[in-house]
Amino acid sequence: MNPDVETRVRVLLDRLCMPRAATALATLPEDPARRVAILEGVERLLRTEVDDRRERRIQRRIDEARFADQPTLESFDFAFQPALDRGLVMDLATLAWVDRREDLVLIGQSGVGKSHIAKALAMAGCGQERRVRYTTCAEMLARLHASLADGSLRSALKVYTRPELLVVDDLGYDPIEQEHAREAQLLYKVLEARHGKFSTIVTSNLPAEKWAEYLGNHYLTVALLDRLLYNGTVIVIEGPSYRLAKHNSRQKERAARSRATVADAS
Repeated sequence: MNPDVETRVRVLLDRLCMPRAATALATLPEDPARRVAILEGVERLLRTEVDDRRERRIQRRIDEARFADQPTLESFDFAFQPALDRGLVMDLATLAWVDRREDLVLIGQSGVGKSHIAKALAMAGCGQERRVRYTTCAEMLARLHASLADGSLRSALKVYTRPELLVVDDLGYDPIEQEHAREAQLLYKVLEARHGKFSTIVTSNLPAEKWAEYLGNHYLTVALLDRLLYNGTVIVIEGPSYRLAKHNSRQKERAARSRATVADAS
């Protein structure tokens, strides 16, 4: 008889919180062959339930994260951005840095893939059943500003300060954000509360030296950067826009089809 199969079954029963079923294993036939056959069948059933519950927990994490879309690193075109250190990105995908409560800053022009990478890393966090939250910087600041009016700032902050991994996407990108961005202390409140406790990913189309001008507060911006860069990682993605390249490719394809249609008609 394989002595491991009963151990595996007991582990699964413990994971599923089924102590009575574990006790009932003592009633199984003593004949080794029959006992193993039964335990192997039970193991398959229990593993199906464990896997299903895990998938549902992961889906709940994804739903709670509020992603606009769900990109993965498998769908990222590293060949299009050869200057990007693929090994570093894949190492980040282990999320060991989240366990160390470190931060990540991704900087680059629109379309270079920084948001894709940020969301893919956050998706990996959901896959590890971590609490994750995604937001654009504009959306977060707008929500925090609104909470000032009704005195609910404390509860509004909890949405962004409690997740194990927070993605603040597109700092400096959305023009609508500019009217709120002068209240840099709101962003500071979020990062200050998370510093040393949880990890944050910030993406921006602005180089770090221009954040102060955008946020309108030099001293708080220095404090923000100090929180983010302390034991953090900064990746500057320098390359062409993937979206623009795809757009140009589609335009060329349309033009080619148009010329072919004209040629066929003549």
